[in-house]
Amino acid sequence: MTHRIRSTRVLGWVVCTALGLSVAGAFGQAVAPGADIIRIRKMTPAKEKTPIYQTSMRTQRSGRAPDWWRAVVEFETAPDWVDELEFTFYAYLEDQSARNAPVMFRGVVTYVNIPKGRHNADIFLHPNVIDRMGVIKQMAVVVKHQGMVVATESSAQKPNWWEQFPPVNGVLLNRAQTPFALIDYDAYNVIKPAAVAR
Repeated sequence: MTHRIRSTRVLGWVVCTALGLSVAGAFGQAVAPGADIIRIRKMTPAKEKTPIYQTSMRTQRSGRAPDWWRAVVEFETAPDWVDELEFTFYAYLEDQSARNAPVMFRGVVTYVNIPKGRHNADIFLHPNVIDRMGVIKQMAVVVKHQGMVVATESSAQKPNWWEQFPPVNGVLLNRAQTPFALIDYDAYNVIKPAAVAR
């Protein structure tokens, strides 16, 4: 009888240990939130000259082609279709026109009806802002799906550094707000129009 009780206890301990290990293993192998939806491949800054379109108008004037600042995010989606992905871009600089005061620009671009595969997202800064305030020193992007953060990428290692500065909206421009709107049109997903003010 005692032998049977001991065997039962040993068997129970083995089962509990095995369950504990399997649960711990499951938690140890947990994937990052959103990894099954989107994966950012890379984010790079770039300079782009204003594109020049040729028309038949006699009054067309060709001015200088200044440099725009552009951040490009290459990403990949796993589901067959994603209804919406919201990209919030952050760009930090030290304003040369205001004694190098820190400035954090924020711009939001929402893409809709995104098919499975590789994609690009981008944001722009007008040449006049660069001429007046200086160059971007750090940048980051936060991607949300249904209100939940599913991916982030940053040029700096400090996590969430962009939260230390009050954001300035309305300066970073999405592709549809620039002369680049028609360049490589089919290489980009549709941008969700801004809600109409009532």
